[in-house]
Amino acid sequence: MACNELTRSITPDCAATRKAGGLNKRIYMGLLSDLTAITFGTGNVATAFTFAATKGFIKVIGKREKHSTTASLEVGDNFTLRNHGVNLVIYYNTPLELAAVEAFIDIEGAFLVVETNSGELECWGVNIGSNFANFGVKASALDGGSGTAIVDSNIYTLTMNGNHENLQLYFKSTAEATLAENIAVIEALVI
Repeated sequence: MACNELTRSITPDCAATRKAGGLNKRIYMGLLSDLTAITFGTGNVATAFTFAATKGFIKVIGKREKHSTTASLEVGDNFTLRNHGVNLVIYYNTPLELAAVEAFIDIEGAFLVVETNSGELECWGVNIGSNFANFGVKASALDGGSGTAIVDSNIYTLTMNGNHENLQLYFKSTAEATLAENIAVIEALVI
């Protein structure tokens, strides 16, 4: 491949121009260091995650349309990185759940699979290639607390960021798999 070339036209169809925004309430989080392999498809696609024994995803379940993702660029003279950002809105009620938030703050090399309202699973924190374990996201900001009034939110919003060589990936176990089938594949990896 040449160093500086255009490879494909983008001609969006109606589904692309009217695609719903936002995320569903379920997010799956894993550590890249717990993976033994990622299988990549054509384009920005992951088709399989292989975890080491006793390792897998955990779930962060919040409310629909509260979590979010962001992408930005870090431009350099010789290379431009894509910053993956995931904002987790975390509802907690017990000391163990609060301890889990503490653990999220201190981890590095995380990756997340999010369900979009438009019916896809997107993978954030995954770099395409055999060097995937050198990337991932980590906590970059925390906001939250009790609020002031009884109707105020009492959650934590944890922002996780990391620079990558590619934008986010789609998770598709097969080209024909439905959202429900892809979720079943990810759910089977939850510990």
